[in-house]
Amino acid sequence: MRFLTASIVIGPLMLVGALSAAAGPSIAADAPVRQAAGNDSTADRDTYAQRARDQMQEWQRKLHDFDERVETKGQKAGNAADNDLHAAWNRVEEAGHKLQTASAEGWESAKVSFEKASHDLSDAWDRVRDKAK
Repeated sequence: MRFLTASIVIGPLMLVGALSAAAGPSIAADAPVRQAAGNDSTADRDTYAQRARDQMQEWQRKLHDFDERVETKGQKAGNAADNDLHAAWNRVEEAGHKLQTASAEGWESAKVSFEKASHDLSDAWDRVRDKAK
């Protein structure tokens, strides 16, 4: 359980840190092409990507707090709902990474994948919370 908690905490922090560095202001030769190729302007994409990073950090905090409460209460770890929750988080992490690195052509697909993964995580969260009550 501690390894799972550590991987949930440390992995996304490394990802978010790397993504923040990669998403920092830069002047790329293909910037006008990216803007013209996508439906969203580059500024809109950057804003959305920042909100996605913020959302991932919030979920990370929720999952960490949840794991701590479960461990403190001595509840059985590894139940199906808990496993579903962590699998959903892994899908959000993967979709978030793809969103941050998507080309203009792949942006819309990455955005849809991230939104679906986020929705699935929210559903898994609700199931786990309902069982914990």
